[in-house]
Amino acid sequence: MIDNKILFAECCVIGCGISGIAVARWLKEYKFDFVVLEKSEDIAGLWRYRENDYGVMSFTHINVSKYNYCYSDLPFPNDCVEFMHHKHIYDYAKSYMKIHNLNEYTKFNHEVILVEEILNQDELGIEDIKFPSLDEYEKLWKVKVKDNVTGQEMTYVAPYVAVCTGHHSKPKFAEFAGQETFKGEIIHSVKFKNAKFNKMENKNVLLVGIGNSSVDAADNLVTQGDCPNVTISSRSGAWVLPNYINGYPVDLYANRFFLKQPWRISTQIFENIIKLMHGDPKRYDLNPKSRAFQYHPTVSPVLYHHIQRKRIKIQPDIKEIRGKNVIFSNNEKDEFDSIIMCTGYKVGIDFLSDDLKKQVFDEDDDSFLNLYKLVFCPKIGSSLSFIGFVQPHTGGILPISEIQARWFVYLMAKKIKLPSENEMTRNIAEFKRKVQERFYKSSRHTLQQDPILYNDEIAGFFGAKPSLLRNLNIAWRILFSSCGTAQWRINGPDKMSNAVEIVKGVPVPPLNKLMLFTVIFIFCLLIFLFALHPLLFLFTVLSLSYFLILNKKD
Repeated sequence: MIDNKILFAECCVIGCGISGIAVARWLKEYKFDFVVLEKSEDIAGLWRYRENDYGVMSFTHINVSKYNYCYSDLPFPNDCVEFMHHKHIYDYAKSYMKIHNLNEYTKFNHEVILVEEILNQDELGIEDIKFPSLDEYEKLWKVKVKDNVTGQEMTYVAPYVAVCTGHHSKPKFAEFAGQETFKGEIIHSVKFKNAKFNKMENKNVLLVGIGNSSVDAADNLVTQGDCPNVTISSRSGAWVLPNYINGYPVDLYANRFFLKQPWRISTQIFENIIKLMHGDPKRYDLNPKSRAFQYHPTVSPVLYHHIQRKRIKIQPDIKEIRGKNVIFSNNEKDEFDSIIMCTGYKVGIDFLSDDLKKQVFDEDDDSFLNLYKLVFCPKIGSSLSFIGFVQPHTGGILPISEIQARWFVYLMAKKIKLPSENEMTRNIAEFKRKVQERFYKSSRHTLQQDPILYNDEIAGFFGAKPSLLRNLNIAWRILFSSCGTAQWRINGPDKMSNAVEIVKGVPVPPLNKLMLFTVIFIFCLLIFLFALHPLLFLFTVLSLSYFLILNKKD
């Protein structure tokens, strides 16, 4: 018998960040009885700035433009900046909660401490459990919760659970020979708020890793902290992208035509654009060990500027630490007062029962999740979902979380079904193989997805993938533009009457238009060659096919 307070809900949503809000919005749309359990006192997760807690740095701006980081039914106003400060994201999330009246469903300071399947309903002491919106259900889940204000514990019983705590939950630290001898301070980037708050002004600071947190922190240490020596150490090197290319946000260049090409061709094009703008990365000691599209992109508008002025130095991997001296793998040595570990995060879901952890995490590599499309466990089915456990490669997490939330809710509403367990298991193995073959070996790449292609696939399960034939007036945009988040509300269930107009409001860079005209030109050229001589046409087609085959490697 469960000995504490028992509550019932059709779905428990764990976490009220960007992903949890998306799930709550669609559960409410379909009139399910649900509760959102948030362990902190407020919403928005890491986008809520807190000086002494988990969250963004004080100066953090999102590195995905507003067109590709918003809920489909609430685009940002035209007068908003394209890359917003964290406060704008937080305020936006608050306004979305208010518009959809989601606060009344949310329990703050309610921390989930255990999720496990109820295998024997007798332990509840209730013979027949019925839910108002569910005629039938496959499983029941026990969600044990602690009220962090009163200390009271309670248990929710629900046939559906959505885990929305994200994959930035457990800071990951690197370890180096002699690290215990370091005389200064070592912190993870999640603890760094700004140079002044962390008392690093006028100090020599080493940042380990060259992801987005690292380059942002390095810029702050130089500009606000006036630090004499700011060094970034990187084992793998990096291709660093600017926020803007030719005056347009870099994420606007992602489009279906470009992303559908063999990645070796698309990465070659992108690398040439970066080199044209900034020169070869080797000139700046960035020394990437792999191709640009084999990394999660690092975006910075100022890193090259600081390197050129010798305000930031790039060094390879750390070989050894001796006191305050750090020796790098090139045998150069420097002295530092502080080290910031910008080494990413582990996926940690501590409240899952041991049995669930064995099913969700890969036994050979726990950075991989045994989840179909990174959402559902094949052995469990649709009753337990993981929303937002994706690392977007060419955009932001918000539109991915929304499309996953819709998928989950449509499954709850019995509008669609999941494939068989065997089919989902095979798909997971294929995804793992492709990740290992394409991306640089790193735990941060085990969740990589291109948002447009990923969302198309998920939306295709319930008929919301943008249709070229049914939208001929914007077909060229669907193929050659990023289109923004409303594109998956043009067709299918819950389509919006103004979705096409919102899509038309997303800027299209001139290079994307040039791509379109190039395709049209090649098509016309092939027709001309065929009219001129069929053999000449055949030779051209075979030559192009051979070129594509050489550059394609799944």
